[in-house]
Amino acid sequence: MKVRGEEVLLPATIVGAYPRPIFMQGRVLPIGVHAPEFADYRTRELYRHAVESAVRDMLDVGLDIVTDGGQYYENETGYEYAELFHVMAHRLDGYAAYGDRIQVGAFDLPIYKPTVLADIAWRRPVFKPVAEAVREVTDAPLKVNASIGPATLAALSTDQHYHDLKALSQDVAKAYNAEFRDLESRGVDLIQVTEPLTFFEPEDWIIEAINTAFDGISAYKVVHICYGHEEGQPGILDLKGSRLFPWAFDLACDQIHFQMASHEFAEVDSLRGWPADKDLGVGVVDIELLRVETPEQIAGWLHRLFGAVPAEQVCVSTDCGIASMRRNVAKAKLSAIVAGRDLARAALTGSQ
Repeated sequence: MKVRGEEVLLPATIVGAYPRPIFMQGRVLPIGVHAPEFADYRTRELYRHAVESAVRDMLDVGLDIVTDGGQYYENETGYEYAELFHVMAHRLDGYAAYGDRIQVGAFDLPIYKPTVLADIAWRRPVFKPVAEAVREVTDAPLKVNASIGPATLAALSTDQHYHDLKALSQDVAKAYNAEFRDLESRGVDLIQVTEPLTFFEPEDWIIEAINTAFDGISAYKVVHICYGHEEGQPGILDLKGSRLFPWAFDLACDQIHFQMASHEFAEVDSLRGWPADKDLGVGVVDIELLRVETPEQIAGWLHRLFGAVPAEQVCVSTDCGIASMRRNVAKAKLSAIVAGRDLARAALTGSQ
Protein backbone atom coordinates (compact mmCIF):
# COMPACT_ATOMS: atom_id res chain seq x y z
CA MET A 1 0.00 0.00 0.00
CA LYS A 2 1.22 3.48 -0.81
CA VAL A 3 1.50 6.05 1.99
CA ARG A 4 2.34 9.50 0.68
CA GLY A 5 3.41 7.95 -2.58
CA GLU A 6 5.83 5.48 -0.98
CA GLU A 7 5.21 1.74 -0.81
CA VAL A 8 4.78 0.59 2.80
CA LEU A 9 4.35 -3.11 3.51
CA LEU A 10 1.44 -3.66 5.91
CA PRO A 11 1.01 -0.08 7.20
CA ALA A 12 -0.64 0.11 10.63
CA THR A 13 -3.36 2.51 11.74
CA ILE A 14 -6.68 2.62 13.62
CA VAL A 15 -10.21 3.09 12.33
CA GLY A 16 -10.47 6.43 14.09
CA ALA A 17 -11.53 6.71 17.72
CA TYR A 18 -9.33 6.24 20.81
CA PRO A 19 -10.16 6.63 24.53
CA ARG A 20 -10.47 10.15 25.86
CA PRO A 21 -8.27 11.27 28.77
CA ILE A 22 -9.97 11.74 32.13
CA PHE A 23 -10.18 15.54 31.73
CA MET A 24 -12.15 15.39 28.45
CA GLN A 25 -15.93 15.29 28.81
CA GLY A 26 -19.00 16.35 26.88
CA ARG A 27 -19.49 18.06 23.54
CA VAL A 28 -16.53 19.70 21.86
CA LEU A 29 -17.87 20.99 18.53
CA PRO A 30 -20.93 23.26 18.89
CA ILE A 31 -24.09 22.58 16.87
CA GLY A 32 -25.08 24.79 13.96
CA VAL A 33 -23.94 25.92 10.57
CA HIS A 34 -23.07 29.34 12.00
CA ALA A 35 -21.70 28.08 15.32
CA PRO A 36 -18.11 28.84 16.36
CA GLU A 37 -15.57 26.04 16.05
CA PHE A 38 -15.43 25.72 19.85
CA ALA A 39 -17.75 26.96 22.57
CA ASP A 40 -14.83 28.70 24.29
CA TYR A 41 -11.04 28.72 24.41
CA ARG A 42 -10.96 26.36 27.38
CA THR A 43 -12.75 23.66 25.35
CA ARG A 44 -10.37 24.32 22.48
CA GLU A 45 -7.33 23.83 24.71
CA LEU A 46 -8.73 20.71 26.36
CA TYR A 47 -9.52 19.18 22.98
CA ARG A 48 -6.06 19.90 21.62
CA HIS A 49 -4.42 18.41 24.71
CA ALA A 50 -6.63 15.32 24.31
CA VAL A 51 -5.64 14.99 20.65
CA GLU A 52 -1.99 15.38 21.55
CA SER A 53 -2.30 12.63 24.17
CA ALA A 54 -4.00 10.23 21.72
CA VAL A 55 -1.57 10.94 18.89
CA ARG A 56 1.43 10.47 21.18
CA ASP A 57 0.15 7.00 22.07
CA MET A 58 -0.19 6.16 18.39
CA LEU A 59 3.30 7.41 17.61
CA ASP A 60 4.77 5.69 20.68
CA VAL A 61 3.59 2.26 19.54
CA GLY A 62 4.69 2.86 15.95
CA LEU A 63 1.51 3.38 13.91
CA ASP A 64 2.26 4.54 10.37
CA ILE A 65 -0.95 6.57 10.02
CA VAL A 66 -2.49 8.58 12.85
CA THR A 67 -5.94 10.05 13.51
CA ASP A 68 -7.21 12.60 16.03
CA GLY A 69 -8.56 9.68 18.06
CA GLY A 70 -12.12 10.99 17.71
CA GLN A 71 -11.56 13.12 20.79
CA TYR A 72 -14.73 15.13 20.10
CA TYR A 73 -16.93 12.01 20.62
CA GLU A 74 -18.95 12.14 23.83
CA ASN A 75 -18.13 8.50 24.57
CA GLU A 76 -18.37 8.64 28.35
CA THR A 77 -22.15 8.19 28.09
CA GLY A 78 -24.30 5.28 26.92
CA TYR A 79 -24.71 7.02 23.56
CA GLU A 80 -21.18 6.02 22.57
CA TYR A 81 -20.68 7.06 18.95
CA ALA A 82 -23.76 9.27 18.61
CA GLU A 83 -21.64 12.16 17.37
CA LEU A 84 -20.67 10.10 14.32
CA PHE A 85 -24.30 10.28 13.22
CA HIS A 86 -24.47 14.04 13.66
CA VAL A 87 -21.11 15.72 13.18
CA MET A 88 -21.75 16.46 9.50
CA ALA A 89 -25.51 16.93 9.71
CA HIS A 90 -25.18 19.43 12.55
CA ARG A 91 -23.06 21.67 10.35
CA LEU A 92 -24.74 21.49 6.95
CA ASP A 93 -27.44 23.77 5.57
CA GLY A 94 -30.82 22.04 5.51
CA TYR A 95 -30.54 19.88 8.63
CA ALA A 96 -32.16 20.36 12.02
CA ALA A 97 -30.67 18.80 15.15
CA TYR A 98 -33.64 16.64 16.11
CA GLY A 99 -35.59 13.72 14.67
CA ASP A 100 -36.90 10.21 15.13
CA ARG A 101 -35.03 7.55 17.11
CA ILE A 102 -32.66 5.42 15.02
CA GLN A 103 -33.87 1.83 14.87
CA VAL A 104 -32.44 -0.50 12.20
CA GLY A 105 -32.98 -4.17 12.85
CA ALA A 106 -31.27 -5.10 16.11
CA PHE A 107 -29.48 -1.74 16.16
CA ASP A 108 -31.47 0.42 18.59
CA LEU A 109 -29.70 3.15 20.52
CA PRO A 110 -31.07 6.42 21.92
CA ILE A 111 -29.67 8.37 18.97
CA TYR A 112 -31.97 10.59 16.94
CA LYS A 113 -32.13 10.90 13.18
CA PRO A 114 -31.25 14.43 12.03
CA THR A 115 -34.19 16.05 10.24
CA VAL A 116 -34.01 17.42 6.69
CA LEU A 117 -36.02 20.64 6.34
CA ALA A 118 -34.47 22.23 3.23
CA ASP A 119 -31.89 21.66 0.49
CA ILE A 120 -28.67 20.18 1.90
CA ALA A 121 -25.51 22.16 1.19
CA TRP A 122 -22.00 22.64 2.60
CA ARG A 123 -21.35 26.09 4.03
CA ARG A 124 -18.35 25.88 6.36
CA PRO A 125 -15.43 23.54 7.20
CA VAL A 126 -16.44 20.79 9.62
CA PHE A 127 -13.26 18.80 10.34
CA LYS A 128 -10.88 21.77 10.14
CA PRO A 129 -10.37 21.76 13.97
CA VAL A 130 -9.51 18.05 13.77
CA ALA A 131 -6.84 18.47 11.12
CA GLU A 132 -5.35 21.50 12.84
CA ALA A 133 -5.18 19.77 16.23
CA VAL A 134 -3.25 16.80 14.82
CA ARG A 135 -0.92 18.96 12.77
CA GLU A 136 0.10 20.83 15.94
CA VAL A 137 1.47 17.51 17.22
CA THR A 138 2.92 15.74 14.20
CA ASP A 139 3.41 15.84 10.45
CA ALA A 140 2.91 12.04 10.25
CA PRO A 141 0.43 10.73 7.67
CA LEU A 142 -3.02 11.76 8.88
CA LYS A 143 -6.37 10.06 8.34
CA VAL A 144 -9.62 11.86 9.13
CA ASN A 145 -12.63 9.63 9.73
CA ALA A 146 -15.35 11.92 8.37
CA SER A 147 -18.18 10.29 10.33
CA ILE A 148 -20.85 8.11 8.76
CA GLY A 149 -20.82 8.38 5.00
CA PRO A 150 -23.32 10.12 2.75
CA ALA A 151 -25.37 7.00 2.00
CA THR A 152 -25.88 6.13 5.66
CA LEU A 153 -26.57 9.74 6.67
CA ALA A 154 -29.21 10.06 3.96
CA ALA A 155 -30.80 6.72 4.85
CA LEU A 156 -30.88 7.56 8.56
CA SER A 157 -32.34 11.05 8.16
CA THR A 158 -35.91 12.09 8.88
CA ASP A 159 -36.68 13.56 5.47
CA GLN A 160 -39.33 16.27 5.53
CA HIS A 161 -38.16 17.98 2.36
CA TYR A 162 -36.92 15.80 -0.53
CA HIS A 163 -39.17 12.74 -0.18
CA ASP A 164 -36.71 11.10 -2.56
CA LEU A 165 -33.84 9.13 -1.02
CA LYS A 166 -31.62 9.22 -4.09
CA ALA A 167 -31.99 13.01 -4.51
CA LEU A 168 -31.29 13.53 -0.81
CA SER A 169 -28.26 11.22 -0.90
CA GLN A 170 -26.79 13.08 -3.86
CA ASP A 171 -27.04 16.49 -2.19
CA VAL A 172 -25.58 15.04 1.01
CA ALA A 173 -22.76 13.52 -1.05
CA LYS A 174 -22.04 16.85 -2.75
CA ALA A 175 -21.76 18.46 0.67
CA TYR A 176 -19.30 15.75 1.73
CA ASN A 177 -17.34 16.34 -1.45
CA ALA A 178 -16.96 20.02 -0.60
CA GLU A 179 -15.76 19.05 2.88
CA PHE A 180 -13.28 16.55 1.45
CA ARG A 181 -11.88 19.18 -0.89
CA ASP A 182 -11.35 21.43 2.12
CA LEU A 183 -9.62 18.63 4.05
CA GLU A 184 -7.41 17.89 1.07
CA SER A 185 -6.38 21.54 0.93
CA ARG A 186 -5.30 21.25 4.58
CA GLY A 187 -2.89 18.40 3.86
CA VAL A 188 -4.99 15.48 5.11
CA ASP A 189 -3.50 12.32 3.60
CA LEU A 190 -6.38 9.85 4.00
CA ILE A 191 -10.12 10.51 4.16
CA GLN A 192 -12.40 7.79 5.52
CA VAL A 193 -16.16 7.39 5.63
CA THR A 194 -17.98 4.87 7.78
CA GLU A 195 -20.66 3.02 5.82
CA PRO A 196 -22.34 -0.04 7.40
CA LEU A 197 -23.12 -1.46 3.96
CA THR A 198 -24.29 -4.80 5.31
CA PHE A 199 -27.32 -2.98 6.73
CA PHE A 200 -28.47 -2.18 3.20
CA GLU A 201 -29.75 -4.09 0.25
CA PRO A 202 -27.24 -3.50 -2.58
CA GLU A 203 -28.75 -0.65 -4.58
CA ASP A 204 -27.16 1.67 -7.12
CA TRP A 205 -27.93 4.88 -5.22
CA ILE A 206 -25.60 3.81 -2.38
CA ILE A 207 -22.55 3.37 -4.60
CA GLU A 208 -23.45 6.56 -6.50
CA ALA A 209 -23.65 8.61 -3.30
CA ILE A 210 -20.27 7.43 -2.00
CA ASN A 211 -18.65 7.92 -5.40
CA THR A 212 -20.08 11.44 -5.68
CA ALA A 213 -18.58 12.26 -2.28
CA PHE A 214 -15.16 11.08 -3.46
CA ASP A 215 -15.36 12.60 -6.95
CA GLY A 216 -12.20 14.50 -7.85
CA ILE A 217 -10.54 13.81 -4.48
CA SER A 218 -6.89 12.81 -4.84
CA ALA A 219 -6.31 12.06 -1.14
CA TYR A 220 -6.30 8.34 -0.30
CA LYS A 221 -9.94 7.30 0.12
CA VAL A 222 -11.15 4.66 2.61
CA VAL A 223 -14.59 3.11 3.12
CA HIS A 224 -14.86 1.48 6.55
CA ILE A 225 -17.68 -1.07 6.48
CA CYS A 226 -18.85 -0.83 10.06
CA TYR A 227 -20.45 -3.86 11.72
CA GLY A 228 -22.33 -1.79 14.29
CA HIS A 229 -19.50 -1.46 16.82
CA GLU A 230 -20.36 -3.14 20.14
CA GLU A 231 -23.91 -3.95 19.02
CA GLY A 232 -22.47 -5.98 16.15
CA GLN A 233 -23.65 -7.27 12.79
CA PRO A 234 -23.29 -10.69 11.15
CA GLY A 235 -20.52 -9.37 8.92
CA ILE A 236 -19.54 -10.47 5.46
CA LEU A 237 -19.40 -14.18 6.32
CA ASP A 238 -23.18 -14.40 5.92
CA LEU A 239 -23.42 -11.61 3.34
CA LYS A 240 -20.75 -12.55 0.84
CA GLY A 241 -21.13 -13.18 -2.86
CA SER A 242 -23.88 -11.31 -4.67
CA ARG A 243 -24.93 -9.41 -1.53
CA LEU A 244 -21.67 -7.51 -1.06
CA PHE A 245 -19.20 -8.64 -3.71
CA PRO A 246 -18.69 -7.71 -6.48
CA TRP A 247 -21.23 -4.92 -5.82
CA ALA A 248 -18.95 -3.04 -3.40
CA PHE A 249 -16.04 -3.21 -5.82
CA ASP A 250 -17.68 -0.37 -7.79
CA LEU A 251 -16.80 2.01 -4.95
CA ALA A 252 -14.44 4.71 -6.22
CA CYS A 253 -12.11 4.36 -3.25
CA ASP A 254 -8.57 3.21 -2.61
CA GLN A 255 -9.31 0.90 0.33
CA ILE A 256 -12.23 -1.03 1.78
CA HIS A 257 -11.85 -1.88 5.47
CA PHE A 258 -13.50 -4.83 7.23
CA GLN A 259 -13.80 -6.01 10.81
CA MET A 260 -11.93 -9.33 10.90
CA ALA A 261 -10.57 -10.05 14.39
CA SER A 262 -13.98 -10.47 16.04
CA HIS A 263 -14.65 -13.33 13.61
CA GLU A 264 -11.07 -14.66 13.91
CA PHE A 265 -10.60 -14.12 10.16
CA ALA A 266 -13.30 -16.65 9.27
CA GLU A 267 -14.15 -14.57 6.19
CA VAL A 268 -10.79 -15.01 4.47
CA ASP A 269 -12.17 -17.27 1.73
CA SER A 270 -14.81 -14.61 0.94
CA LEU A 271 -12.02 -12.24 -0.03
CA ARG A 272 -10.49 -14.40 -2.75
CA GLY A 273 -10.50 -12.58 -6.06
CA TRP A 274 -9.96 -9.23 -4.36
CA PRO A 275 -9.52 -6.58 -7.11
CA ALA A 276 -6.02 -5.32 -7.88
CA ASP A 277 -7.17 -1.69 -7.90
CA LYS A 278 -8.18 -1.64 -4.21
CA ASP A 279 -6.33 -2.13 -0.96
CA LEU A 280 -7.87 -4.12 1.85
CA GLY A 281 -7.96 -2.82 5.40
CA VAL A 282 -8.37 -5.51 8.06
CA GLY A 283 -9.07 -5.26 11.75
CA VAL A 284 -6.63 -7.42 13.69
CA VAL A 285 -7.76 -6.52 17.22
CA ASP A 286 -11.30 -7.02 18.50
CA ILE A 287 -12.75 -3.82 20.00
CA GLU A 288 -15.41 -5.85 21.84
CA LEU A 289 -12.79 -7.91 23.72
CA LEU A 290 -10.77 -6.68 26.72
CA ARG A 291 -8.16 -9.38 26.31
CA VAL A 292 -5.23 -8.18 24.21
CA GLU A 293 -4.41 -10.30 21.17
CA THR A 294 -0.88 -11.71 20.96
CA PRO A 295 1.47 -10.67 18.15
CA GLU A 296 1.71 -14.34 17.12
CA GLN A 297 -2.07 -14.59 16.84
CA ILE A 298 -2.23 -11.47 14.67
CA ALA A 299 0.65 -12.63 12.47
CA GLY A 300 -1.04 -16.01 12.03
CA TRP A 301 -4.27 -14.37 10.91
CA LEU A 302 -2.39 -12.19 8.45
CA HIS A 303 -0.56 -15.14 6.92
CA ARG A 304 -3.91 -16.85 6.36
CA LEU A 305 -5.13 -13.67 4.67
CA PHE A 306 -2.12 -13.54 2.34
CA GLY A 307 -3.36 -16.76 0.77
CA ALA A 308 -6.32 -14.78 -0.57
CA VAL A 309 -5.11 -11.17 -0.90
CA PRO A 310 -1.55 -10.02 -1.72
CA ALA A 311 0.25 -8.58 1.30
CA GLU A 312 1.14 -5.52 -0.77
CA GLN A 313 -2.54 -4.55 -0.79
CA VAL A 314 -3.14 -4.98 2.96
CA CYS A 315 -3.40 -2.35 5.71
CA VAL A 316 -3.73 -3.47 9.36
CA SER A 317 -5.96 -1.72 11.84
CA THR A 318 -8.43 -2.05 14.68
CA ASP A 319 -11.77 -3.71 13.94
CA CYS A 320 -13.63 -0.46 14.61
CA GLY A 321 -13.34 2.55 16.91
CA ILE A 322 -11.64 1.74 20.19
CA ALA A 323 -12.79 4.70 22.31
CA SER A 324 -14.93 2.77 24.78
CA MET A 325 -12.00 0.80 26.23
CA ARG A 326 -9.77 1.80 29.10
CA ARG A 327 -6.78 3.58 27.71
CA ASN A 328 -4.15 1.14 29.00
CA VAL A 329 -5.97 -1.72 27.26
CA ALA A 330 -6.45 0.31 24.10
CA LYS A 331 -2.79 1.23 23.91
CA ALA A 332 -1.81 -2.40 24.50
CA LYS A 333 -4.07 -3.35 21.59
CA LEU A 334 -2.28 -0.82 19.36
CA SER A 335 1.08 -2.24 20.44
CA ALA A 336 -0.15 -5.71 19.53
CA ILE A 337 -1.16 -4.50 16.05
CA VAL A 338 2.35 -3.20 15.38
CA ALA A 339 4.12 -6.21 16.92
CA GLY A 340 1.94 -8.69 14.99
CA ARG A 341 2.41 -6.72 11.79
CA ASP A 342 6.18 -6.72 12.34
CA LEU A 343 6.21 -10.51 12.73
CA ALA A 344 4.19 -10.93 9.53
CA ARG A 345 6.37 -8.44 7.69
CA ALA A 346 9.58 -10.15 8.81
CA ALA A 347 8.31 -13.52 7.59
CA LEU A 348 7.42 -12.00 4.21
CA THR A 349 10.77 -10.28 3.75
CA GLY A 350 12.91 -13.05 5.24
CA SER A 351 14.33 -10.69 7.87
CA GLN A 352 13.49 -12.80 10.92
